[in-house]
Amino acid sequence: MKNFYNKNNLTPVINVSGFMTKIGASITNKKSIKAANDIFEYFVNIDELQALASQRISKLLKTEAAVITASAAGGLTESVASMMTGKDLKKVFKLPDTNNMVNKVLIQRGHLTNYGAEVEQGIKLSGAKILKCGFKKFCTIENIEKTISKNKKQIACAMYVVSHHCSDYDSLELNSFIKICKKNKIPVIIDAASEEYMEDFFKIGADVAIFSAHKFMGSLTAGIIAGKKKFIKNIYLQNLGIGRGMKVGKESIYSAIIGVENWYNRNWDLEINNQNNILQYWLKFLSKEKFKGISFEVVADPTGNKINRLRIYVDSKKSQYTIQSLAFHLEKNDPAIFVRDDLIHFNHFELDTCNLKKGQEKIVMLEFKKIINNLILKKIKSNISLDEYLAKSKKEWLGWLD
Repeated sequence: MKNFYNKNNLTPVINVSGFMTKIGASITNKKSIKAANDIFEYFVNIDELQALASQRISKLLKTEAAVITASAAGGLTESVASMMTGKDLKKVFKLPDTNNMVNKVLIQRGHLTNYGAEVEQGIKLSGAKILKCGFKKFCTIENIEKTISKNKKQIACAMYVVSHHCSDYDSLELNSFIKICKKNKIPVIIDAASEEYMEDFFKIGADVAIFSAHKFMGSLTAGIIAGKKKFIKNIYLQNLGIGRGMKVGKESIYSAIIGVENWYNRNWDLEINNQNNILQYWLKFLSKEKFKGISFEVVADPTGNKINRLRIYVDSKKSQYTIQSLAFHLEKNDPAIFVRDDLIHFNHFELDTCNLKKGQEKIVMLEFKKIINNLILKKIKSNISLDEYLAKSKKEWLGWLD
């Protein structure tokens, strides 16, 4: 592992955060790498290649059609754009100017989350307007029905975000959301970039769903948009307009095909057994060490992926250090250990097993112990606050190349 990092003067990274873009999202699987290498030296008709992707991927997802985009985030913008333009090329060329178009996107307030960028901004890049429904912490059927009733003629589509980033929001559940929209003839886009159970969304009536090709699938970086053929065709047309800046290369298209096919042929028993073995190792290690102020439990993925994680809690009064200090120093360690910290404001973070290489689970615990000891001895800052921790990312972006 160290050879690559040393050669390029990069910090070694151990990923226990999951599929996070900031640290490279995932490890590309060997079949997808081979697929990219197979196509690199050839010219292809991209329309034909995208049609091949549609045929092979939609068959596995049990839906009508699919298209590959540069990323799931780009796919979100293009999907919304297509709902306003339809197949009218004059409208495609006009975007992001949406004057005199039906241009509103219905979305629950708590789904306007930040996944590294704002969902709201991704929608607005198309020229669409946001139509929020619900309140800061919850949304009900009545909230949605009332919003639709007041704005029905201006609604181009509705969007539902399935993500751990909004798992603490009391959303109207997806089935009910789709039923209400269908009753009012409003097409539904589901942003499910980090979800593995792709075909399930079409079983319950999704018109369009957006996935990542590279997170769970382990393909090259790309997005997958799938759903009803009439909508997918209109999404593809966005390549003639605002989608040009989100275009995808031949290698990512072909790699995505192979990545999805490989995903549906994976050995789930082996994957889950490996996950459980790592969790059991961590549980035994922490139980034996009995770190003061540290508690832990195994938790299921909040959106239904086949993942269990180890959740770590820190009682700062007993431990004499904050959970933000522990997470911060793990990340600034060598090797850098990135934890799943999106809910750290609830005084916990999680350790994810999905992207660990053999033996790294042991390194994680050894470094965990080293940093806790240093925190106890006050050799490193032990009182990092939530505000300080949350400001870290902004400082890193603004300080790049300094």
